[in-house]
Amino acid sequence: MTTTRFILLVQERHWDSYDTFCIHFSEAAKRAAKRENDPRLARADVSRSSFNRWMGRTGTFKGVPRHDAYLVLREMFNMSPERLFEQVEPVPRPSLDFTTAATSSPALTPEFDDPLAVVAQTHRLTNSNADAPVLMMVTQSIASIVSRYEALGPHQLAGEARLIREMLHGVLGGQQPPRVRAELFRLASQAAGLLGYMAVNAGARFEVVNAYCAESESLAREIGEVSMQMWASGTRSLGLYYQKRYAEADDAASAGIALDPDNPQAIRLLVNGRSRALARLGDRGGAEAAIGGALDLSDQQPSLPDGLTSCISFDPYSMPRTLANAITTRLSLGDTAEVVAHAEEIEDLVEHSPSDWSRALVGLDVASALLKKDSPEVEHAMALGSKALRAGSGRPIKSVWERAKELRVVAEQWRDVPVVGDYADELRSWRAQPQAGPLAEVPQAQIAP
Repeated sequence: MTTTRFILLVQERHWDSYDTFCIHFSEAAKRAAKRENDPRLARADVSRSSFNRWMGRTGTFKGVPRHDAYLVLREMFNMSPERLFEQVEPVPRPSLDFTTAATSSPALTPEFDDPLAVVAQTHRLTNSNADAPVLMMVTQSIASIVSRYEALGPHQLAGEARLIREMLHGVLGGQQPPRVRAELFRLASQAAGLLGYMAVNAGARFEVVNAYCAESESLAREIGEVSMQMWASGTRSLGLYYQKRYAEADDAASAGIALDPDNPQAIRLLVNGRSRALARLGDRGGAEAAIGGALDLSDQQPSLPDGLTSCISFDPYSMPRTLANAITTRLSLGDTAEVVAHAEEIEDLVEHSPSDWSRALVGLDVASALLKKDSPEVEHAMALGSKALRAGSGRPIKSVWERAKELRVVAEQWRDVPVVGDYADELRSWRAQPQAGPLAEVPQAQIAP
């Protein structure tokens, strides 16, 4: 039974759906318009009845399409329509019984594949639904979210990150060569990681955080992207820390470090993950060792980012970001002098950083340290606390709420001092923001003086 080269090629390329064929026909029409210098060709289309006739679904098609279709089909298949619609014998499917094939009598003339079939098969194997512009667009979109995150926060950017993740999942359902697929896996891992981090900041349930982190780790593992696996482990640790599950937070960070202890991502896992969790567990030795390990690993790096890096960045921690996390650990250990000293080291960077959250968090840590000194500085601490809350307003996140609440608890013993009451009023106003609702674990009335 004969058929046409057109039918064979359409079937080989899996274009035998009318809608799919139309997409490729439209793309070829645009190319043909440029080649023929005829803009009108770019609008050429094919009717369903014509497609069915070409596919032999309404009887044997004889002859060749004319006019615009002729030019577009020639561009689409890189051959003349006369040859394209020539009657040919279908290429038989090869037998899977290789033993029989090897022992049967050799043919006088070896049979090879039709060259056109080879070209079509190769095209299908290397075809991709994600070209370089698509990959570049997604890469730039993810970088844009990271750069804008501390200015806009999770409430404005989570929807954008979700769209990127869903788009990548859709693209990955198609076909790509290995190098393109690996890049899509890397980008999808980053998109899931961003959503996991945003879920922590927005006060989402840990199950949501963990689901995104698990997806990010799984995708990164498939392509051997250890740095991204470690980053996702650090985000899981952060989520557990704000759930007050400190032992589990330390375990998550330790598991990430074990993947590659010398990797620059281990800096974050040590100082943001292990040291803070261990300090909360009362393990001074472990917490100090984690800080020391982070500083030593930072010194070993040929280069680290400058300034106070974004909290959601995929880059390794900069030294100022590491010191900002060490401040929180030192506060939990009761080392008030070290808190103030570290804060002074990065004071200029914090003040000139675009990150309102960093100013708020460092300010709240220093305010708590001033209250825990042998000679408490209540007025100064409350002024710093109020300033920090104002810096962190508008885009409330979990970490600012937790530290602001802890400062209020420490200040409770000076409840009769007017500035303490002023701070409590400031905290209640901050808590009253609609976006702050999911962050709090206690009713607003419980933070009253």
